[in-house]
Amino acid sequence: MTPFIDEEDTRKVQTAVIGRAGSDMPVFLPFDPDEFDTFMRGRSREDFYCGILLGGCGKKLTARRYTQKKCHFAHRPPVHCRRTANGESSADHLYIGKALVDWLGRHCGHPSATVTYPDLGTGPGGAIEVRFGKGRLIRVQMGRVPLRTWETDRDRLARKHPRGAHWAYGPDSGLAHNEVDEHGHAIRFSCRTEGGTRKVYVGTQLPGHAVEWTTLSECRLTKDGIVTPTLAAEKPNPTPESPATPVAFPLQAERIAFTGAVEVPGPHADGTRLYEADVQPEGSATTRARIALPHQAPVPPAHLIHTLTGTAHLVPLADTRWLIRAEAATPLPHPADPRWPDLRPPAPPRPGMDEEEMIALFREKLEQIRRARGLINWETLVAHAGAKPSDFTPADRVRLLVAVDTPHTLDEPFLSALVKSAHAAPGPPSFFAEVLAGLGVGEQLTNSQVDRIWRYSTRHRAKKCDLPVPDARVDEAGPEDEQDRKLVAQLRQHLRLVAKGRGQITWKSLLARQGIPHTTISETTRFRLLVEVDSPWNRGKPILSALVKAKGQDGPDKMFGAVLTALGWKPSTAFPSVDVAWPVERDRVYAAAKNWTVPTLAPHHGLTGRTKGMVDVVRRALVQAATRQACVGWNTLAAAVGTDVGLLSDTDRTAILAAVDGHPQAEGLLLSSLVIGPGHTPVPYFDDILRALGRPHGLRPIELGRVRKQEQARAFEAYSRPRTATPKE
Repeated sequence: MTPFIDEEDTRKVQTAVIGRAGSDMPVFLPFDPDEFDTFMRGRSREDFYCGILLGGCGKKLTARRYTQKKCHFAHRPPVHCRRTANGESSADHLYIGKALVDWLGRHCGHPSATVTYPDLGTGPGGAIEVRFGKGRLIRVQMGRVPLRTWETDRDRLARKHPRGAHWAYGPDSGLAHNEVDEHGHAIRFSCRTEGGTRKVYVGTQLPGHAVEWTTLSECRLTKDGIVTPTLAAEKPNPTPESPATPVAFPLQAERIAFTGAVEVPGPHADGTRLYEADVQPEGSATTRARIALPHQAPVPPAHLIHTLTGTAHLVPLADTRWLIRAEAATPLPHPADPRWPDLRPPAPPRPGMDEEEMIALFREKLEQIRRARGLINWETLVAHAGAKPSDFTPADRVRLLVAVDTPHTLDEPFLSALVKSAHAAPGPPSFFAEVLAGLGVGEQLTNSQVDRIWRYSTRHRAKKCDLPVPDARVDEAGPEDEQDRKLVAQLRQHLRLVAKGRGQITWKSLLARQGIPHTTISETTRFRLLVEVDSPWNRGKPILSALVKAKGQDGPDKMFGAVLTALGWKPSTAFPSVDVAWPVERDRVYAAAKNWTVPTLAPHHGLTGRTKGMVDVVRRALVQAATRQACVGWNTLAAAVGTDVGLLSDTDRTAILAAVDGHPQAEGLLLSSLVIGPGHTPVPYFDDILRALGRPHGLRPIELGRVRKQEQARAFEAYSRPRTATPKE
């Protein structure tokens, strides 16, 4: 272990919670830099909060790595936190509470146990109260209290929980000795740092004996409370509760989907929310069941189909229904899926249009407001979508406005700044700072900085990216910035791949191949990008944009005529109209593509002489996985190439998968999205693969997960039936 410099700084803390400020999911940051790297794998530095249940301020914390002093969490300035417990034991009450609820649910037949952390006057953590069964309680007294207070609390809880109020004690509670004097033994709880986390131990204190420690999994629950192995040896015939171990069937990840989720009012088991939903396993009929998801997991919208990801178990309930306890649920990109043909999502909650259409409408309306140099009330904006303000929560408003400004280019004014609340005072509305934070640019901004950004965005409403209308001539126009130039190059390269396969592609799919939602691109930007793809142009040169087709038919994209005009194409006797010219231009591209040498989508950077020969084998294995509609781990891929999985570093794996997806026949499919880690978790280097392929990267975890699931769905769709050629649009 590295010797560390002692530090005394209340801004530096060793524990945090994840997901949100009020979360009860604790994390402990290891001191050692090597353990820090393991801890951060698969996590973002934006995940951590100075939790309210830790006595903290609720603000975000940053994980800091050091080699000459302890790694720790640090507050982001300015610091106004009055948290007093910062060390490695400061979240032990959350670890113990979570361990007790898990134990009661998994081993003792009480899946609906709940936990609270009453404040005894010094903040959360003085006690832990876990309620289960019909009026039963386990109280863990963590903090010190006077003997008279303890006696009063025992009488009060015994009256309130006549079926059993079982007491236990933390490492700093001296009351365990009184418990031993009164009942002959005391149950103790303590936590130790092991394997980069805090592990919970249960102790037995007997008269005249030191505390003997074990784990919760070695204990049993009886009518008298927790029975440790030591107590079982002292009293060999304790009466265990029935059932001692509940029936729970493990489920295969991503083989079960659900829709129409409706939240069941709580309280429920610790850290979970309960939903009623239509559930369908692959190859089976639908049924109505309950689904338990972690409290910090996003609420699954009822109008989407979701798959259960990660570890999941099927638990029979007493009333003949089923409960599925799952780690996560991921929405599918489409309203229907052939694997679950009977799932029929209800209509979206917004009248007349889905959310993507609404975002596109908002963006179009705000573009008009910008050109008119005006502002618009939120209430008026939603009315254009046929909705009422009451249809939206404040969180909905922020989410939609973030989507309106996504993606956002540095120094570009924000369209969301043009939205204000009715009857509000002049200046930025209260939600504008939240929108900036959602876009990743306003996390640490002061009020004056938010005000300055708002004024900049509202004063520069006629921004430089005002684009020509489709009938304008843009022979000399060029991409607006480096980001645009890169996107134009990607679109051009992908259309060349489509041409090599003699295919066509919709504008929406073309953008999706670059990881960009089509709703983030306005009509004028769409027009300009297609023009730039074929610029400079001269008569006889193949027009790649002829391969962009209209949705649901073989005809050209609606912009094709305007693009031809902007390039300088003119009607002639042979080709008097766009409709006549389009199939000719399309076939001209196909003919020219025969002689094109299409470069790979990404260089084979990082491949070694040993790993270069593995690329084709891994590609074939992933195609087979996509055909089976399954994800695979590196154990399977390593076996396919005939090597030991331990010999492949993350760098090797990243380089191999980037080369797989950079193959010119891949049609933009990210087969690497099918690769999973232990327990069906995402591989930690998926963002590195996106970077190597020139795709949008540096995404937040939730955005990265969304891209990964969309790419998996595309791969499954592309290989959903036997093929003799490369998948086409």
